Amino acid sequence: MLHFRRSSLQIVLMRHGKPKIDTRRRLNASDFGVWVEQYNATGIDAEYPPTRETVAKASQCTFTVCSNLPRSLESARTLGIERIGVCSHMFREMEIPHAAWRFPTLSLQAWLVFFRLAWALGYSANAESFKSAKARARRCAELLASLASTHDTVLFVGHGTLNWFVAGYLRRMGWISADSPPRKYWEHSVFHIRPT
Repeated sequence: MLHFRRSSLQIVLMRHGKPKIDTRRRLNASDFGVWVEQYNATGIDAEYPPTRETVAKASQCTFTVCSNLPRSLESARTLGIERIGVCSHMFREMEIPHAAWRFPTLSLQAWLVFFRLAWALGYSANAESFKSAKARARRCAELLASLASTHDTVLFVGHGTLNWFVAGYLRRMGWISADSPPRKYWEHSVFHIRPT
């Protein structure tokens, strides 16, 4: 069977489905670190499935990339993807630091915002540094572009913060998208470039 190359290459950045974990807790910084470990070990909540449009977009892709975190892998299976081309630790979410403080007690969302801001300003206890994470996101973007040059249409079932940085690096590399990076669960954005 003849294979006709697309007029443009395509990368679909998609955020995983909603994780099955309690996000309404109040906790101290030490408990927050435990929560982060639990979050990285949990899968997705079957009560929040992808839309038909999302499943259709995933089915149009010829190659799939996932991180090795359960929420990424389970999302790919929920989308009906039978074969994952790349499953790698490199594509995991950008790590979030945490501390052993026993006080104060804050909402989960407050700790997420606090530690993400602290991380961007240089605090990286129990996590990769901001500089290292950005370098990894650039490598992810480069690998996705390379895979697209071979497979035409690549789906990355990824993570919120990493997708945001990967989208920025893809734009710097000449990829074009009318979409914002995916923020909500199951949301996706499409990047195009003409093959050279």
